[in-house]
Amino acid sequence: MSITDTTTVPVSTPPPAGRARTGGRIVAIVIGAVLAVSGFFTGISGAALLAVFGDGHAVASGNHIVTTSSAAVVADLGTIHTVDGFRFLTGQPTLQVTAQNLDGTAVFVGVGRTADVERYLDGVGIDRVTDVETVPFRLDTTRDDGAARAAAPDVQDFWVAAAQSGDDRASRAEVTWPIQDGDFEIVVLNADGSPGLLTTASVGAGLPDSTGLWILLIGVGSFLLVGGVSLIVVGARRSRRQ
Repeated sequence: MSITDTTTVPVSTPPPAGRARTGGRIVAIVIGAVLAVSGFFTGISGAALLAVFGDGHAVASGNHIVTTSSAAVVADLGTIHTVDGFRFLTGQPTLQVTAQNLDGTAVFVGVGRTADVERYLDGVGIDRVTDVETVPFRLDTTRDDGAARAAAPDVQDFWVAAAQSGDDRASRAEVTWPIQDGDFEIVVLNADGSPGLLTTASVGAGLPDSTGLWILLIGVGSFLLVGGVSLIVVGARRSRRQ
């Protein structure tokens, strides 16, 4: 009499169909919620940027009093690069600076390459901007001492953009500079180079041809929002049918 070994092979049992459908509904609702939230914030961001920069508008800090006993206030823009890469989307980005002396004397605003500005102000007492807060407005500076008097800025030939106000209280210096790659500094000083500056100044930026980009952003946001809501609705309907 022989004994035959018998091997039992376990048979996997497929998950209940109801559980699989439930998982699909949850995935649809979660993905829909993510898309809807992303689309909402994308659309809101596009609308906000359209309101700020659309139709060539510029965003500006507003006029604030800037005063120093030194000869100039200097703001380092750091190293600017890859500006050309944005032109086809936003147009030429611009920096706008205005200044108006409160005592009616002429004020000068200039943008120059860092190396040229540093040579021009070598030995001149200046205030360097280290930080700017907008709400409430606060301008933090450090003093570079110097006894030399700044030469008349309007006769210098290194400025990439510059403007000077007239000798009256209604006149102001206005500079609009097409931003370019490189190291640059903004300088505000009395037109005669004398120490003691009391002026109101404003700084702004513009993206003149960016309207189409912001409209596209609104469109993408709307598409994501509608798609996300649709997925949520589909998932919810499946849940009710179960």
